[in-house]
This record gives sequence, C-alpha cells and structure tokens, in this order.
Amino acid sequence: MGRRFWLLLLICALAGAGACLRQATAQSGARAITPRQAHQIAVVVARHDDIDLADTHIELNSMDLGRDFAPGFYSFILIRESTSPGPDETLRRYAISRRTGDVWEMNLCMHYDFPELTHLQRSFSGRSVSNPAELSAQSKRLGCSWQRSGPTS
Repeated sequence: MGRRFWLLLLICALAGAGACLRQATAQSGARAITPRQAHQIAVVVARHDDIDLADTHIELNSMDLGRDFAPGFYSFILIRESTSPGPDETLRRYAISRRTGDVWEMNLCMHYDFPELTHLQRSFSGRSVSNPAELSAQSKRLGCSWQRSGPTS
C-alpha cells in the first residue's frame, strides 16, 4: 500500500506541474511559430531584401528535410536557378526562431528588424521584441560569433 500511495502522489504532482506550465504559457500569450507562419515571415524578409519572388527562376525552399537544419529554427534557402549551364546561385539562407519568429541570415550572421516583420512576429508568437540576451543566444546557436545589425527601415 505504501508504494501505491507514493506512486499516486508522484503522478498527481507531475500532473499539477504540467497544469501550472500550461497556465503560465497561456498567461504569457507566447506560442510557437508554425511552419506556415515561418514561410510567411521568410517571404516578407525576402521582399524586404528586394528579391522578386514572382521571378520564375527564384525559389524559396525549406532546408528542414525530415529534421531541423538548425535546431530550434525553421530554415529556408532562396535560390536563383541558372538559365544557362552552370550552378544555381544561393541568394539567402534564413533561419527563423520557432519560439519568437526572429529572423537571421545564416551566411551573413545578420538579424533582421523592421516594422512589418515586428508586426508579424507579434501577431504569430504573441511575444514582444526579443531581448539582447535572447538574440545573443540565438546568434551562438547559429554559429555566429558576432551579431551584425540587419535592415531596420
């Protein structure tokens, strides 16, 4: 009987902790970015970078094939297909935080911040702008040793 009591007590404690965590998440209003929302963010950033997505030779593709290319991020690549024999051109590689919607260009180690993007991030994740410590941690997870400021207009 003693074992059953402690097991039942443990189960109740774990269930209570889960409920507290769900309540705290709901109160903060934060939610994860979905793959579709991340794609929408990538489109907005590409347009901000003056990349014409209507061009039939430009493709925006996910790099997350079966698993995260960069853990904790949705990853996208923008490619201009070659119109002649030769290699395609990589225009951008975006990493979008699954938690915050923050966007990084992976090759340039550049973080994006402009009003239309900020509005999308807030509407999708329910979070305010990321703090410097969080941005620094994201930068390190992407293998960037320094943070370059991105376009802000």
